[in-house]
Amino acid sequence: MTTQFVESLINSKMNINQNEIIFTFYELRVKHNLTEEQTDEFLALCKTRLENLDYRVFFTGTKFTYKEQKRIVQDNELLVAIKE
Repeated sequence: MTTQFVESLINSKMNINQNEIIFTFYELRVKHNLTEEQTDEFLALCKTRLENLDYRVFFTGTKFTYKEQKRIVQDNELLVAIKE
């Protein structure tokens, strides 16, 4: 797992929506063919990078409020990051 790979995926998500970034199980495990261990490493690196960019980071099953609406990170979503 390289930081360049992590940066590339984060930047591609930021080009779509800078306020909300979502990484799904399908995207990481199927599309990018990451193992469970690689996925865990990616999520840890991604969390650190996004928090340094002033995002709040949530993982599967976590409750949070976004735009005055209560939400839960869905089972198929591994990480949701919200810009503060």
